[in-house]
Amino acid sequence: MIPFQERKKLRKILYSKVSLAVLLVILFAVGQGLWRIQEKVSVARAERDLAARSFADLQSRTEELQASLARLKSDSGIEEEVRQKFTVARPGEEVVVVVDESAKKGKNGEATEARSFWERIQSFFVGE
Repeated sequence: MIPFQERKKLRKILYSKVSLAVLLVILFAVGQGLWRIQEKVSVARAERDLAARSFADLQSRTEELQASLARLKSDSGIEEEVRQKFTVARPGEEVVVVVDESAKKGKNGEATEARSFWERIQSFFVGE
């Protein structure tokens, strides 16, 4: 056991202002290091979550592409894809083109008529 005088000397050194200041500086440095580590952990978690979402999206895209590939391996799937991409018909079939009514209408939503040059000039001056 340490004699009483030596303990008193040890306490005097440990409780001195210089040693307390050194301990405070060490504590500040450790706290700062922990803060930086915490920031890195939060960034790593955010990137991990982003990577997980991206991985899930890629998995669903892979499943879609595999289903599309399986469909294209059949004759009916190939025919369906060709009909979607190109305007084609088998011999004996007819192609029907559907035109939307809004494409025929003018600026005001009224149906436009084919008018002659003089009718357009007259409507310009008269205001029809």
